[in-house]
Amino acid sequence: MRTLDDIALLSPLRYKNTTLKVVLVFVGLLAGLFSSSPVLPFFIAVCMILATLIFGKIPLKLYFKLFLSVLGFAVVSAFILAFFAYGDGGETLWSVNLFGWVISITTGSANLAILVFARSMNGLACLYFLSMTTPMLELFSYFKRFSFLDVFMELVMLIYRYIFVFLALLLNIQSAQAMRFGYCNFKTSLHSTGLLVGSLFVQTLEQGDRLYLSMNSRCYDGKLPYYDVKYKIMFSDALLSILFVASIAIVFVYTRGYQFF
Repeated sequence: MRTLDDIALLSPLRYKNTTLKVVLVFVGLLAGLFSSSPVLPFFIAVCMILATLIFGKIPLKLYFKLFLSVLGFAVVSAFILAFFAYGDGGETLWSVNLFGWVISITTGSANLAILVFARSMNGLACLYFLSMTTPMLELFSYFKRFSFLDVFMELVMLIYRYIFVFLALLLNIQSAQAMRFGYCNFKTSLHSTGLLVGSLFVQTLEQGDRLYLSMNSRCYDGKLPYYDVKYKIMFSDALLSILFVASIAIVFVYTRGYQFF
């Protein structure tokens, strides 16, 4: 099972400056969030997807498998908004009488649905760019530079570590149950799932105690040391970043207020 951290460790963009990547992602997120037109979020999403695939050397099939699996929730949300959100009203594009209830799509609701979908796609593309090109430990060490995030990042790091402990236990128990025909039929599957949940609860508590004891035996004083890697910003990286931000500004100016309907 490959995680986003495994993908990031193999990406060539891993060796690029973390600050530059974080700034570009935040610029993309904020620009897409405050844009009143769906064109800019779509533009940023396409740029981020191309950068992740071309410069990050992420396999196309793997990327879109992960991307589309999450984007499906945005599609459902946009579909619901198109029918049940009125937005700015406007003309009726399509309507149907269903058991006495008139369900319709107006220009306002359609524009709102497209805008929400574009923002969701933009946010997903930006976050995937960061998570697929920067290992989590480097992100943690970067955000720990800000003193007000120190305690928060300690907690996030412990939770992140504990997720993998939980997954390892889950897979081991599930494999042991499967080898003993624990999922051969529906009734047995329900019984095995109940045993799995109970066993996970007990073993994760035990693993947590072991983890805490191992940290204390290594002189844990409430602060986790990080190896803070600092890569130089190359001229080509700075130039591409400036062009990206400039293109966002240009698209924002020329598409401000543009709607599809």
